[in-house]
Amino acid sequence: MKIIFMGTPEFSLHVLKKLIDDGHEIVSIYTKQNQPSGRGRKLAQNPIKDFGINQNIPVIQPENFKSDTDLKNLKSWGAEVAVVAAYGIILPKNILDSFKFGCLNIHPSILPKYRGPSPVASAIMNNDSETGVSIMLLDEGMDSGPILSQEKTKILPNETTGELTNRLFIQGSILMSNTLNKWVNGKITPENQIHQNASFTKLFSKKDGEINWNLSAQTIVSKIRALDPWPGSYTYLDQKLLKIISVSFEEQSNLDIGEIYLDHNINIGTKTGKIIVHKLQLEGRKSLNASDFIRGNSSLNGKNLGVR
Repeated sequence: MKIIFMGTPEFSLHVLKKLIDDGHEIVSIYTKQNQPSGRGRKLAQNPIKDFGINQNIPVIQPENFKSDTDLKNLKSWGAEVAVVAAYGIILPKNILDSFKFGCLNIHPSILPKYRGPSPVASAIMNNDSETGVSIMLLDEGMDSGPILSQEKTKILPNETTGELTNRLFIQGSILMSNTLNKWVNGKITPENQIHQNASFTKLFSKKDGEINWNLSAQTIVSKIRALDPWPGSYTYLDQKLLKIISVSFEEQSNLDIGEIYLDHNINIGTKTGKIIVHKLQLEGRKSLNASDFIRGNSSLNGKNLGVR
């Protein structure tokens, strides 16, 4: 089958590679334009673009789909269906209507729960025990189209958003493969979502990563896992930014909120319980394991985090 693939982040490669392994003809790849990144604001690599070029598949990077030329170019590929995996650009109705079998999208939640840009982070932050993958037909709304298939999975105890997202898209690539085959052969009836049951997620920003030590230890750990890799979690030590990378928690503690206590671990007091930091990074320095950090900062006992 002739397919246009639309995706941008590296984890969407799982879906693209599965389609190729299944013998489908990927007539073109649509991906977002390379974005400036880092202090030098250099254009970051786009793993989907790099893969497409390496496989001799045409790669298209439109800014949007507002011009008639965009529609004409898309139709010229003669694709029967589009498969979308974290593309990052909203598709207007004239694009959605351009395919015989529509636009099939992978969304990493059990819709209608967690529509929007951050379903995986939201599931972890809310201490959900499970999440899953939905294969849906795109419509003009935000993740509101009819469902073709869904599959649940347990969230592992220490899983971060990055780890769980990657696992969900591996799972989703197989589900997409099976669903696409059934859909084009008329073996699936789309099921409308119950829109009144929908919940929505937000796009997290850098400021969301600042740790509030006046929360419970479990809540803080869940938030740190949820915001890894983006935007990351941080606090302040002697007015310097301190990234908190890996942690665990204990429910019992006699430490004050934000207070540091060093033994063989870095312990930090919270509203209820304490955080044990395993990996961290002080502003302007490389990341360190707790034991290495303690050796160079043994005078931290009794200091408080979060003070600016």
